[in-house]
Amino acid sequence: MKSIQIASIAICLMLGACASVPPTGPSVTAVAGDNVSNQRFIRDDADCRVNAQGVTDRAAANGELGLQRMYDGIYAQCMSQRGYHIEAPVARYYYGPGYYGPGAYTTGPAPYWGYGPYWGRGNWGYGPRW
Repeated sequence: MKSIQIASIAICLMLGACASVPPTGPSVTAVAGDNVSNQRFIRDDADCRVNAQGVTDRAAANGELGLQRMYDGIYAQCMSQRGYHIEAPVARYYYGPGYYGPGAYTTGPAPYWGYGPYWGRGNWGYGPRW
């Protein structure tokens, strides 16, 4: 009985890991003109979001990838057809921590004691180092 429960939980977890979550909103910005009322912009924005959400929900049910890009494209096309200006998202770069490796002026590999290939006295060699 326990093995059936464990197997059913494992199957549910594996299927849940394969599910793709549709996006909840656009990553592009629609800008209204001066002669557009706020209520009209909100209505148009909501209509375009519903349209894009419906398409990406169907795509997510089919297991497609790249849903955010699809959502953004549908939303941007819908808003631009209604006369709004679309601004692309700003690229944010992360450079990470600095590099703390060896300095720029190194003289070669670490000291070698014993037999084998080595670098020393200006040339490569094989055998005892000294």
